[in-house]
Amino acid sequence: MTDDGLTGQLEPTHQALWDAMVRLLDEIAGAIDRERVVDACLDIVVDVVGADRGLVVLHGDGGAAHVVNARGKGRALDDRERAEVSRTIIHRVRTTGELVVWDALSGETATDSVAHLGILFAIAAPLQTPGPDGALRLRGVLYLDFRDPVRHVGERHRAFVRVSSVIVGAIAEQSQRLDAMRALYDDARARNDDDPWPLPDLDEMLRPASMAGLRTDAQAALRGDMPVLILGESGTGKTALARAIALAGGRAPVVRAVLGSSDDLNTITSELFGHERGSFSGAAARRLGTVEHANGGTLILDEILNLPAHAQQLLLDFTQFGTYRPLGWDGAQPKRSRVRIIAATHGDLESAIADGRFRQDLYFRLAGITLHVPPLRERRGDIPAIAEGILARVDPARAFTLSVELRRALMADDLRWPGNLRQLEWVIRRARDRASAAGRVGGALGLDDVAPHDLGRRASAPAEPVVAPPRAIDPDGNLGAQWQALQAERAELERLERALVEAALGRHAGVVARAARELDIARTSLSSRMDTLGLARPRRGA
Repeated sequence: MTDDGLTGQLEPTHQALWDAMVRLLDEIAGAIDRERVVDACLDIVVDVVGADRGLVVLHGDGGAAHVVNARGKGRALDDRERAEVSRTIIHRVRTTGELVVWDALSGETATDSVAHLGILFAIAAPLQTPGPDGALRLRGVLYLDFRDPVRHVGERHRAFVRVSSVIVGAIAEQSQRLDAMRALYDDARARNDDDPWPLPDLDEMLRPASMAGLRTDAQAALRGDMPVLILGESGTGKTALARAIALAGGRAPVVRAVLGSSDDLNTITSELFGHERGSFSGAAARRLGTVEHANGGTLILDEILNLPAHAQQLLLDFTQFGTYRPLGWDGAQPKRSRVRIIAATHGDLESAIADGRFRQDLYFRLAGITLHVPPLRERRGDIPAIAEGILARVDPARAFTLSVELRRALMADDLRWPGNLRQLEWVIRRARDRASAAGRVGGALGLDDVAPHDLGRRASAPAEPVVAPPRAIDPDGNLGAQWQALQAERAELERLERALVEAALGRHAGVVARAARELDIARTSLSSRMDTLGLARPRRGA
C-alpha cells in the first residue's frame, strides 16, 4: 500500500480492489436472485393459465437457444423434460417477434415433435427488452404448453401471458447483465497472472552462475517482439521466467492460459478466443478469451505440448494473422489482437514433432527464441540463495535465514528434487510455518524445521519414492470380489481427490485458475473434475 498524500489513507492494493469489487457484485447478486424470482414467476403463470410446462428460453448473440428456467406444476423440470418442447413454435416466435399460439383443434398440421409429445395447445411470447438504440431486441421466449384435453385457454389467459413475458424479460435482462459483469470480473481476475506472493524479477532469476547459459538469450528477448519458447522440467520456474520477461520488457497485461488436458474443441476455443452467449450448451454469458485479455501485452501458453491437433491449427492461424473468431461470433470481420506469445512445456517437443503429435510449422512460429531452464539438481550451489529469496518474498516482515546445517542438507547430492523449484518453495514455506507456529519471529531455520518427508526421505534413511506395483486381474479367481475391491478403491481415491481439490480451492479463495496452478493441472481439467466430483465453485466472501 502507498500513501496518496492527500488524506493520509493508504492506497488499496490491487488484490484489495478486486475483493471489494467482488463483494459489490455479490451484494447485488444476493438482492437479485434470478433463479428464484423467475422460477416463482413461472409457477404463477403455469398455475394461472393451467399449463403443464413453462420454460424461459434465452437466445445467445451467436443464435443458439438454451433453457434457463423450466417448471412444471410447482416443481422443476428435469433435463429430459426440458428437452420435450416444440422447437418449431419457439423458432416461430424468434422469427416473427410476436406471440404464437398453436391449437390442435385449429386444423394446423402438427409437427412430428408436437404429435409425439402429445402437445394439444401451446402459447409462446417473445421476451423483448430495449437495446442501446432504444429499439426492442428479442432476448428469448416464454413458452407454455398444455397436454391435458380438459384445459381451456381464453383471450384473458393470452393477455396474461403477454404481460408476464414483459416482466420475465426485464428480470432476465437485468440478471444477464449482472451475470455477464460478474463473469468478466471473475474471468479477468483468474486470468491475470497475479500470484498471491511476489515472484522474483528477471535480474534475480538470471543472477546465479547456473543461469549463464540462457542469460544472453533471455536478455535479448527484451529487445523485440519475437515469440519465446521456454523448455524445462516441471517445476523449474518456466512460467515465472515467462512472466519476468514480459514485465521486464514492459509487455503488460500478462495473461496465462493453461490449455492442456482438454480435448473438447469448444473448451479450448473458448479459453483462447472466448465465446458469445448461447454459442454452445452452457454458454449462458459472453466470455472473453485469453487472447483478448492479453491484447497489447503478453500471452503465456502453459504446457503447449498438451494441445490436441485441432487446437494447434487454431493457434497456428492466430500466430500467422493475428485474427480470431470467438465461438458464436457472427461479425463479418474477425477480431484482432496484438500479443507477444511466450510458450512453455516440460515435454520433449522434438520427439512430439517426429511422432506427428505436434505441428512443426507451429513449433517454428513459437520458437523465435528458445530458452532451456536447468533442473534444480543441476543447480545445487544456487539452492541456499534461492531459498532465502523465497523467504524474503513470502514473509518480508520476519528476518528468517537458513542455518549452515540446513544449507548443507538442501544441497545434498542424494536429493533428486523431482519437483524442482516448486518443491523447494514448499519445503521452505513449511519450515517457515513450523518456526512461526513455535512462536519464532525470525532467526535461522534449521534441520528441526524440516521434516524428512518434505525432502522425499523416510525418517530413518534416504529412500526412493515407493511406487505400488501394477495390479493384475486374476481371470480364474473370484471376479465379483475383485470387482468390489476395485470399486472400494475407486471410492476412496475419489474421496481423497475431492479433499485435495477442496483444500486447493480453500487456499486460493475459490479461484479455480490459481488452484489448478498449484495442482499443476489445466484450469479446464480442474473445472471438469470439480463437476465430476460434485464440487461447486466457492463464492468469494462467503
